[in-house]
Amino acid sequence: MTARRVWLTSAAIVVIAGCSLQAASSEAPAAPAGGSGAAATVQAAGQQERRSKVSQWGITWTFAEPARAGRFVTGDWWVVGPVTVKSIDPAPTDGRHGSVVNPPAGERQGYDIRLDPPRPKTYDPTLRAALPLALKPGDSLVSTISAEKQGSGNRTPETVKGQYCRGPIQTAAVLTCVAAPMPADAFRPPYVGTEKLPFRASQLRRDLLPRVKPVGKLPDVALYERYLQRIWLDHFPGWRNRAMHPWENMPDYGREITNIVSTLSLMLTVDDPEKKHETLLLKFVQLGIDYYGTALSHPGLWSGDGGHNSGRKMPILFAGVLLDHEGMKHVKAAFAEDQQTYHGDGWRGQKALWKISAGDGRKHEHLPPEKWDGPPFKGANNGWKSEGYRGLNGPTWVGEALAARLLGARGHWNHDAFFDYVDRWVAEEADGMVNRKTMERRGYRAAEPGFIRPMWDTYRAKADEIGAGVLRKAEAAKPVE
Repeated sequence: MTARRVWLTSAAIVVIAGCSLQAASSEAPAAPAGGSGAAATVQAAGQQERRSKVSQWGITWTFAEPARAGRFVTGDWWVVGPVTVKSIDPAPTDGRHGSVVNPPAGERQGYDIRLDPPRPKTYDPTLRAALPLALKPGDSLVSTISAEKQGSGNRTPETVKGQYCRGPIQTAAVLTCVAAPMPADAFRPPYVGTEKLPFRASQLRRDLLPRVKPVGKLPDVALYERYLQRIWLDHFPGWRNRAMHPWENMPDYGREITNIVSTLSLMLTVDDPEKKHETLLLKFVQLGIDYYGTALSHPGLWSGDGGHNSGRKMPILFAGVLLDHEGMKHVKAAFAEDQQTYHGDGWRGQKALWKISAGDGRKHEHLPPEKWDGPPFKGANNGWKSEGYRGLNGPTWVGEALAARLLGARGHWNHDAFFDYVDRWVAEEADGMVNRKTMERRGYRAAEPGFIRPMWDTYRAKADEIGAGVLRKAEAAKPVE
């Protein structure tokens, strides 16, 4: 079979080098591709048998006429179009169980009217898909199930760990319309916006993974596979995005999201001779693809704000390195880790400092603790509150900072203050914070102790050298112009 490249645009699939597709069953998710780079065999995932409906995570899309359908390498459905969706189950109702085509990142959403309180209205019924719905190639249909009641007391059996159930969405899934059956190793294009970028598992530069020897206790692979099992619905700005995060798909708060990203990115740098991490690798790259599409739709979503919005940059950079995608490796958007770290003069000689938000009005580390209350701070939003959030964020950043170094991605990250601050955070573990009552210095736990801290202690000193080797390998593989 002739090798081919398939590009999914907002209009169609364009075949660059033609070949005939072979039919493959889509009764079950396509097996993860185990090849490396362009040498992997191209397989077809197109299901020639037509389907009248497809289902995922309790959501069923029924077509007006049977259509060819199959699954991307990570398990989400595609359907060959144009196609008409005549019904969705659960059925959309006024302000509940909303579906949106190519949802835009930003202040508007059409999923659930209860996302609105307590701030200005964001619910836009014009975004909601009306049935019957005509889908064309390049369309991503995101459908949701609304929870009957909000609050942690209403958890479902499938609610993920770290989800506080403050939002109204129980779960979400995406159906992607394509122009032709997709190869078995095709990643799903981003579900947000109209930039439908095409990638395949056979493109992954697995040889660029550092494959360092694991130290400490490796986290539970099954737990992290569950965290990435479903789409992360995360295209709302500011701290209110936690209300959009579906209970059964992802945690709602930035701390838990960043802990997952840090742990996963570091797990994927260790040697995996038995390929136990293959599903995690594919799912994490898919997350990076989704976040990149979201950043292209709205680059200002993930600004620094207390404990919110960290953990979105690392998946993009990780996917960019393995896919050798310049846009991802040099993504331009607001990221909390960058907006909350800067170089300056701290109250006891520190040079890499932290602040609670993107602006300068609530900086506190340049002042001694005696001045963290009262002017220039207003009310409870004082330096002590900022210091509390500094302590919350610090442990979540250690894993992703080390992983970025090991992957040779520090330069791609392009914000040295973040890496310098994480070094400082770990180094000051014994006495880096202050007890407000006694005004004496106190210690803290700098990183998760079972895996991330042992990895840091073992590899931080040589991480940049390992990363430089990754960069040399990446450059050596590029064609000479």
